[in-house]
Amino acid sequence: MKITRPSRPTTLVAQIQSAAALWDLGLRPVGTFGKAKKADGTADILAGNVDLTKVTSFSETWGEFSVEKFAALKPDLLIAPMHVPKELWYVPKESETAIEAIAPTLGVNYLERPVDAVIDRYAEIAAALGADLKAEPVLKAKADFTAASKELGDLAARQKGLKVLFVSGGKDGLYFGNPAAFSDLSLLKKLGVGFVTPNFDPKQPHWESVSWELADKHPADVILYDARNAEAFTVDKAKYPTFDRLPAVRANQIFAWNPETPTSWSQFAPALRQLTTNLTKVRPLTN
Repeated sequence: MKITRPSRPTTLVAQIQSAAALWDLGLRPVGTFGKAKKADGTADILAGNVDLTKVTSFSETWGEFSVEKFAALKPDLLIAPMHVPKELWYVPKESETAIEAIAPTLGVNYLERPVDAVIDRYAEIAAALGADLKAEPVLKAKADFTAASKELGDLAARQKGLKVLFVSGGKDGLYFGNPAAFSDLSLLKKLGVGFVTPNFDPKQPHWESVSWELADKHPADVILYDARNAEAFTVDKAKYPTFDRLPAVRANQIFAWNPETPTSWSQFAPALRQLTTNLTKVRPLTN
């Protein structure tokens, strides 16, 4: 999605995921929307390095968007992720006309696009908005990300044939993640991590939903579980015996992965390095 303006926008409002990506590139939105804090009031991982004391946060609840608070910030531009086609994340469709009457909107596509490409897109946007991509912190972050990507890619090449499954879940059931639908998993797959692809509905491409009794549907050597609901796979896993008996669980080849890691070079490098460290410990369990 591209837009043109007679002059460079200077007053930005961004969905918190986009705000975190732009912040690490040197841009400072005046306002953010979307979930920025946990229930205890501390910053959510989605906020990344954003200094929440220096931005106006509004409309943190899904489905709610205060057009009045947005207008009060006198924005030149709104930036938000797109996790589904043609939909700005956390922007209700019924509010789009009112929002666009105040300022243009720019969406950054995440669907079926590896996160390195998404970060590059944010870099393009940041540069167009006046950010200095040659600033030392930015160059260092990019170099760290490149090195961390290579380390994981080299390990994946040595572990060719290893089967990795991403899962999420809770009381309502278990979800097998489709790596092609998540930008972070798409990057891992691009680097050579051998993901198991579940049987997903094309209309809902992110997950295959099953009951916990079918936890063994997709054999895997390694399980990456959604860190956002870790309890189901750690302290509560005994409640789900089919899952608890999986070879990967018994071999302790199960690791946390957070799909909400902020979309920036500086935030992703340590996540990639931690995954590389975890995967050095594993061995094949399936044929």
